[in-house]
Amino acid sequence: MDIAGSAALVTGAASGLGAATAAALAARGATVYGLDLDKAVAAAGDLPEGVRLLAADVTDEEQVRAALAGIDADGAELRLAVNCAGIAP
Repeated sequence: MDIAGSAALVTGAASGLGAATAAALAARGATVYGLDLDKAVAAAGDLPEGVRLLAADVTDEEQVRAALAGIDADGAELRLAVNCAGIAP
């Protein structure tokens, strides 16, 4: 599957599996919008070119809607979504 030039959404993108997924998609030419908690975004290290981190708690519908509105305002049309956010009760 050719994803070059596509926009992707990755949750939990500031670290671990989410960060690795975001980096892999960016390496294949996708523009990646990564969602993660404020504190995770602040602590994230260097990001590969093509990865943009946005602070949003995926358990909060309003925060997710705001993040998606920002992506839409950026002119991106999401073609791929990967959920890597670790959510515990």
